[in-house]
Amino acid sequence: CGDRLHLTMRVNEDRVITDVAWDGEGCAISQAAASMLGDEIVGKTLDEVTSITKDDIFEMVGIPLTINRVKCALLSLKTLIIATQGVTNWQKIEDKDE
Repeated sequence: CGDRLHLTMRVNEDRVITDVAWDGEGCAISQAAASMLGDEIVGKTLDEVTSITKDDIFEMVGIPLTINRVKCALLSLKTLIIATQGVTNWQKIEDKDE
């Protein structure tokens, strides 16, 4: 997959996400999931977004995904988790599913 995604967030002094922007290239699934996730996290604290799961993303997307499209749908969540919690936390999530 050649999808790429860059996340920019504006966070206030109370650690509330006040604005989100995505930049990158990818398929319709990855772009749609990023847009929906962005809408979901604005107004939440950095602590609150830690509870967003893969299943939440699949529910937002709302259509069955082939195994090849799962990574596309999860790219924005992966980017968010790495940005807010570090790569180690994303690896724990990936390892849990294997």
